[in-house]
Amino acid sequence: MDSINYQTTTQGVKDALELSSRDLGVSSMEYQGEFDDQYKLIAIYYRINKIKNAFYIFLVLITGGFIYLFYRWFLSFRIAIRFSQCNFTQMTHLLINKTKNDIRIAEDQLVEVQQNARKLPNSNYARLFEYELSQFYIDCQTYQLNCLKNSFSHLTCSQLTTAVDLNEWSEVYGKNIMDIPIKSIPLLILDEILTPFNVFQIFALVVWAVDDYVLYAVLIFVLTFMQMLMQLREIRANLFKIRNMILFNTIVKVCQFETIREKSSIELVPGDIIIIEGNTKISCDCILIQGTCVMNEAILTGESVPVNKAALLKVNQLFRQKENENSMLYCGTFCLRSYTNTNEPVKALVYQTGFQTLKGGLARSILFNVNQSFSFQRDSLKYLFVLAFLGVVQSIISLYLDFSNDESIGQAIINALELLTIIIPPALPTALAAGVSLAMNRLEKQRIQCIKPDKVNVAAKINVCAFDKTGTLTELGLDVVGFRPIKGIGFDKQVSISECNSITIQAMATCHSLSLINNEVHGDPIDLNMFLQTGWKFTEKEITFLDQSLSIIRRFEFQAELQRMSVVLNDYKLFCKGSPEMIQTICLKVPDNYKTILNRYASKGFRIIALAYRDIPKLLYSEIQTANRQLFESQLTFLGFLIFENRLKEETSRTIKELKASNLKPLMVTGDNPLTAINIGQQCYILDQNSKIYLSYIKDQEIIWQEMAMEDQRINEGSSYSIDNIESKTLTTDDIMRSITSYQLCITGDVFEQLQYQYNQGNNKEQILNLFSQIFIYARMKPNHKGDLMILLKQDKRNFLAFCGDGTNDTCALRQADVGLALSTEDASLAAPFTSSIFNISSLITLIREGRACLVTCVECFKFMTLYSCIQSAMVLQCYFWNTDLSLYQYLYQDLWLIIPLAFTMDLTNAFPSLARYRPISDLISIPIISSVTITALTSIAIQIGLVQYLTSQTEFELDEPDEGTPGQINTILILLSNSQVLAVAIAFTQGPPFRQQIYKNIPYIITVTLGILGHIFVIFYPDGFQHLEIVSITSLRFQWIIVGFSLVIAVFIILYEKFVTSALVKKYSQEDINLSA
Repeated sequence: MDSINYQTTTQGVKDALELSSRDLGVSSMEYQGEFDDQYKLIAIYYRINKIKNAFYIFLVLITGGFIYLFYRWFLSFRIAIRFSQCNFTQMTHLLINKTKNDIRIAEDQLVEVQQNARKLPNSNYARLFEYELSQFYIDCQTYQLNCLKNSFSHLTCSQLTTAVDLNEWSEVYGKNIMDIPIKSIPLLILDEILTPFNVFQIFALVVWAVDDYVLYAVLIFVLTFMQMLMQLREIRANLFKIRNMILFNTIVKVCQFETIREKSSIELVPGDIIIIEGNTKISCDCILIQGTCVMNEAILTGESVPVNKAALLKVNQLFRQKENENSMLYCGTFCLRSYTNTNEPVKALVYQTGFQTLKGGLARSILFNVNQSFSFQRDSLKYLFVLAFLGVVQSIISLYLDFSNDESIGQAIINALELLTIIIPPALPTALAAGVSLAMNRLEKQRIQCIKPDKVNVAAKINVCAFDKTGTLTELGLDVVGFRPIKGIGFDKQVSISECNSITIQAMATCHSLSLINNEVHGDPIDLNMFLQTGWKFTEKEITFLDQSLSIIRRFEFQAELQRMSVVLNDYKLFCKGSPEMIQTICLKVPDNYKTILNRYASKGFRIIALAYRDIPKLLYSEIQTANRQLFESQLTFLGFLIFENRLKEETSRTIKELKASNLKPLMVTGDNPLTAINIGQQCYILDQNSKIYLSYIKDQEIIWQEMAMEDQRINEGSSYSIDNIESKTLTTDDIMRSITSYQLCITGDVFEQLQYQYNQGNNKEQILNLFSQIFIYARMKPNHKGDLMILLKQDKRNFLAFCGDGTNDTCALRQADVGLALSTEDASLAAPFTSSIFNISSLITLIREGRACLVTCVECFKFMTLYSCIQSAMVLQCYFWNTDLSLYQYLYQDLWLIIPLAFTMDLTNAFPSLARYRPISDLISIPIISSVTITALTSIAIQIGLVQYLTSQTEFELDEPDEGTPGQINTILILLSNSQVLAVAIAFTQGPPFRQQIYKNIPYIITVTLGILGHIFVIFYPDGFQHLEIVSITSLRFQWIIVGFSLVIAVFIILYEKFVTSALVKKYSQEDINLSA
């Protein structure tokens, strides 16, 4: 792609990475990727150190492969133990670091480099390596790092239209296929087995099997296997979903030596010339060199609007893709119609293939986008390490007790290891995964698809919601309100379209990109509404009205950079329409109050299109076709403003109100006029209608903030905002940063670029982030601006961002936000982890509700599983102290009858129907969570010790002396009490409102708790009915009621503590966590 802007630098590590050795090397590269997103790659040279490698092999052998696990899990360990930095000639591997504005956007990767240099299109000798499904190379002479992509930038457009033998590098670019590599099931199973948790589970399985707890070992195996299956199912399902969307193969017709032959699209290479037929899907990125096509580019834009594509002009200018977008056909788009005026076949030149296509870039961005580290995931690992440490402490105590009782060394070690495996709950990953899967199922029932399960919990933490405007907050189509023509040196009054003069009507009837498909007119909603107002008729070759007939002999398509389009007619007139700001610059003159009238309409929320025209010299047809666009689009005569109404979607205002009522900050990020955006922002309540608004602009390289003053002039009804009022107040950026007052700010793309530059320079980062917290409207934002904004706002670690959009302009933002929600079912939505088939922003409310419910479920389930393991391990340690142990069936009873059913049924509670004013806690390392777990655990252990000590101190209590390691009275007392504690913890930790529905609505959970309590009562009073449990009958009814009393005390304490103390702490902690401007 010629939009790639290579600024490649190669230098010693002393300059690039501040390393000491001049012999060490690094290559870096800045490039512009898919959808104008810019990245930087840094490749650091490494080689396999023979001495280190030999030592590593030795460690693998003596540890029985154990050291390999750390080699596999930790990249830094892998590099340290086998590799050394080196110069280019010694290099065998590269450490790739991918950044954007010095912010890491992908995980570091260690990749292997081809040892044999080879000749490439832009390099005589280079060494290749693969990174993120793309080929890169480093030149052996210049040490430059480049992406291996086809480029025709050295050829002129004229040369491309008569191209021959441009496919000489077919063996370099590989096959034209986007086949995502999916590991086989055995390899995926192996990957799952070798994860840290599953390795520990295998270790636990062996320990329990050695100690003759075979059935319990089988239980651990079943749980581990279930968890692995759930992980494999999610991984494969998501990969296959993406693969099925992008994998495509068809038969294409290829022109070769003046003949046409058919071959598979997989065999296409850059330089091939293919035939484009109607009703076909394009299988590569190609350049139209002959004929005209009408394309459906919904796969890229998310909008099913036909787009006209014209053949590349035969001009002697070097080919640049961005300058010739109107001739580009993209992979995955659909050709609705193709034709030529000479009945010859429509031809296109293959430009990019496989993952180097625009669609391939989209797929790669999804597969390799780095996720922000989420506190719940980080803290859960810390918790497990803490539990492991406690397990080690308990194991040491167990060894001391066993050695004091003259236990054999082997049995003492087994007992110690059992304690270590008990304290890490085996069902934890399965229970957490089940909670996320259930949340995804609930989302799917509400027409929201998810391709990244880990994002469901992240949705719970959203506190900033950014929205695109057109098609997201407002309806995609626009209604024509009227036209504001000029009169003399000023503007006339607003008129209807039927009242316009003939030259204006001709402009509206011809200056568009409409197409005729199956005798129906199709195209952009703005163009279509404008044309239908004129009453003219659109035919295959001309546009007619009564006795008038016009035909378009050249069309200059709309370009975002130029903000305009124009057409040349057969009567030698040029009509142009575009943004008022741009049209003003190419007109001979405009009314003095041009800006005032424009601002007045824009501030009322109207979409304004400016129309202009000129007579052109009577040139030859060939001259018109090849002349430079700028020669035509200059010295125009201004006609007036075409006014459209951009209506809000019905659900927009209600949803924004609900978000603000829940302390979620809404933002608008749009490419539209800032005054229009401000008006829409007020209509949908993003902006407070009673507060002052400041709009930024750049003056003498300084950002100035001007207050928007209310005006009394009327257009139809109501008042409007203006920046022309001389009494309006202006502020500098320093004024706003120093002020303690909160403002409502609006900025444009150029101001955003300057603020972004200041932030990247490292000056006043905190103040700049504080400034961004007061900005509610971002106008005139380019697609890459939107993505950069998401990255910048995420630098405030308290922010969790959601972006909601509907098309390609939003792709960068959908990918870079913490949570992206695409209101589209087209492939462009692949950039977002969530896709809604309900095309309004109310889906975001649903997503946040389900995310919050899922996070609360995961946190409570984590607490429950953690406490159960602490309670059980403390019980077992006390049994060791009394020279007794739990039987196999006692373990199974507690796990199968209580723990697992409770853990899985508590996941079934649905989300609460409305949003709370605060977010749930995700930080496991926080005062509410730590205090809850610690106090409950310590209280439970204290009650266990207290009950045993109290009963054994009673004179009528006769302590039995069971065989060593077998159940006895102490064992019975402890397991009965611990069952009560487990039930109490399960009830206390199953929360209802404000994030989940009332617990009584979760019928399976209520049944499970009821059966658990009933079973527990029967075990206490009728132990003989449960002989397999080896419960020793306690003959004294008083002692039975004492056990019940202790159970009730601990149950009531745990439930009340969670209900009042922990809930109050959670609410206080969550409110302090909110990061919103006033």
